[in-house]
Amino acid sequence: MIPQSGIDEVGSTSDDIGKFRFSLNALRGFDNDGGHLETKVLSQTRQVIQGPLHRHVVSLDFLRVQLGVEYQFGENWRARLSVPYDIKNQDASIEEIDSTTPAQQQAILRNQNIHHRDEAYRGFADFNLLISHQMSGILGDDDYLVASVGTSIPTGKTEENPWQLGNAGEEHLHIQFGTGTFNPLVEASYSRPLSSDFSLSTSVRGLFPFYENSKTYRGPVGLSANAEVKYQAKNWLAFHTGYFGLVQSYAQWNGERDINSGLIFNIATFGVTLYPGYGRLRFNVMFPFHGRTLSDDSDGFELGPTLSLTTSRSF
Repeated sequence: MIPQSGIDEVGSTSDDIGKFRFSLNALRGFDNDGGHLETKVLSQTRQVIQGPLHRHVVSLDFLRVQLGVEYQFGENWRARLSVPYDIKNQDASIEEIDSTTPAQQQAILRNQNIHHRDEAYRGFADFNLLISHQMSGILGDDDYLVASVGTSIPTGKTEENPWQLGNAGEEHLHIQFGTGTFNPLVEASYSRPLSSDFSLSTSVRGLFPFYENSKTYRGPVGLSANAEVKYQAKNWLAFHTGYFGLVQSYAQWNGERDINSGLIFNIATFGVTLYPGYGRLRFNVMFPFHGRTLSDDSDGFELGPTLSLTTSRSF
């Protein structure tokens, strides 16, 4: 799960017809920590057997670089393509709980290495393609609503069923770069001025996987919401603060619930936007203040702070 970097605060006008807008966003997340209790170990003959109680401790840092391309093809109509590339750095270790012998320690490490490894994973995530329509004068003369529909495009690498591979004592990966399916995507964002210096923006987004991929994986339904207040201090400078919330349902493998999926997070956001004359430059910092998993049987997970830098320009 990678949080959004903020609300798109750029509306369209009739003068933008036939123009492109390019954006580049870098999203850096730190200290995303998880782990779970474990009693299974791996013998020298690669058999999964019972061993001493211990804990798998996993930490993940990520970098997402996302290119956005928008084209306005009609009055109040535009198409948007998002192309994300992810780097996910995973660190894994063992926390001993029961006393162990040297042979048991080796069996514990063998089992950890088929589940979690110190490794960096790289690749494209699923692309998103949206068609947007802007409507003005919803609740006032200066507000606007942008409604978007589209789909994710299965460009991200997917994995084989990790639960089956783990039970067979084979190396596997729980980290997915995509879903392997085309998933309906809907968005709506609303913006209005509150005064000459303050404005309010809100958005909601939903991703709705409805079938499983060739590896029997069906991704989770994801719902998110943003709310943001912006203070325009100068023509070239604005400050903003807000809230980002995310709910993800359970994912499934071959129709069975993935107990490590299902998340709820609440995040506070703070940032600044510069308007240097050729576009805009936006910096955001996100601090999670509440989060939990939907299942008591899942791995424990704690989301760390995230930094975001976005630049955009129209041509």
